[in-house]
Amino acid sequence: MVRLVRIQWWLNSQRYRPRNVSHNPFPCLHHQLIAINRYAAFNTNVAASTGAIGWVLVDYIRTKGKFSVVGACEGVIAGLVGITPAAGYVSLWLAALIGFLTAVVCASLQDLNNWLNIDEGLYVFKLHGVGGMVGSFLTGIFADQAISALDGSEGAPGGINGAGVQVGKQLAGITAISAYSFVVSCILLYALKYIPGMHLRISEEAEARGLDKDQFFDEQIGDWENFQSMDHITHGQVREQPIMGVDAGTASGSGQSLQQEAVPAGEKKE
Repeated sequence: MVRLVRIQWWLNSQRYRPRNVSHNPFPCLHHQLIAINRYAAFNTNVAASTGAIGWVLVDYIRTKGKFSVVGACEGVIAGLVGITPAAGYVSLWLAALIGFLTAVVCASLQDLNNWLNIDEGLYVFKLHGVGGMVGSFLTGIFADQAISALDGSEGAPGGINGAGVQVGKQLAGITAISAYSFVVSCILLYALKYIPGMHLRISEEAEARGLDKDQFFDEQIGDWENFQSMDHITHGQVREQPIMGVDAGTASGSGQSLQQEAVPAGEKKE
């Protein structure tokens, strides 16, 4: 955090430094591009970090004190999606806020696929669709004219600069782009559905069998059937299931029994 404060201070100090461009305009353009690229790069990384924090916080509250690594990764994606439209328009602190808020909104819509009756296991719409809408809306609120002017172009003021009309423009853009994406996606998907040899869904038998075995000539992930009989194994209990590929009762080349008792931390095994 201290490093981020120093970076923010340095960028602010560079904003109004006088430069002599009377002989060559390219140094000015060079420094302007460097400034805006630094802002975009730092904003992207910070939003991803705060996005992970926001998603994990929602999971922590929902599950009453438990965390999820998968949730943290989803939060990173949500933060990146949310900051995409705003990376070159907001300051570092507002980028952190955008990443956090986008992740919180996406994580709160845990049952969105059920509400919309969508059979989609990767949560693409919840992350990229909803996250993009939230990020675009927040861009209209937090866009800073001073930041967007760093590349030498005319500044783009947002709500924090008193340009409340930009929020309305963002909402109009979100509505138009969402409608366009929905219509075009439906056209493409229905076209694929009726092309011979192509389809949108696999059969129920293929789904039950597994996509690896149904779509590939060999299973790519591994033989999960070997793990189905290990559900009874838990920490602190005697392990009676033999290790895959090794005869029960002997370890590879050691002759030792594979049935080892887990010893709690702090106790010595007799």
